[in-house]
Amino acid sequence: MDDRQLLRYSRHILLPQIDLAGQEALLAGHVLMIGAGGLGSPASLYLAAAGVGRLTLCDDDVVDLTNLQRQIVHREATIGMNKAESARRALAEINPDCKVTPITYRVRDRELAELVAQADVVVDACDNFATRHAINRACVRLKKPLVSGAAIRFAGQLAVFDLRHPDAPCYHC
Repeated sequence: MDDRQLLRYSRHILLPQIDLAGQEALLAGHVLMIGAGGLGSPASLYLAAAGVGRLTLCDDDVVDLTNLQRQIVHREATIGMNKAESARRALAEINPDCKVTPITYRVRDRELAELVAQADVVVDACDNFATRHAINRACVRLKKPLVSGAAIRFAGQLAVFDLRHPDAPCYHC
């Protein structure tokens, strides 16, 4: 970690739950996020700001004016742009040290498994059950931690499945 990063992340480093070792782990970490909409937008902003080193962001949708009041990573200037690419631009402004790789098309099973294998943790911020179950299957097979969020109107759910443990439940469970 260089001096600029020490200063930038000093508040994290002062927390005993994170400290220097934890911040270095964040900087070395790789998160795969599926979805850059209502859930993925704020999650990606916080991950980049916190210093996650690499973020692979998958979304095949485009930014629409109706998204902007709740999908806060996007801007009016990016209307019509792919959401993963729009998010990459915004995240680069927040933290240029976070390397964001946008995947601008729907990822299928084989490629999804490859992306999951490369990540330290997977964030499911998608909006359909077929994708959720595909993500879960890949995480179970590859024993990767899965953070799954869902929201509709004013209700939300969040679950963390640590699939590195053989007795851990999964999304399907």
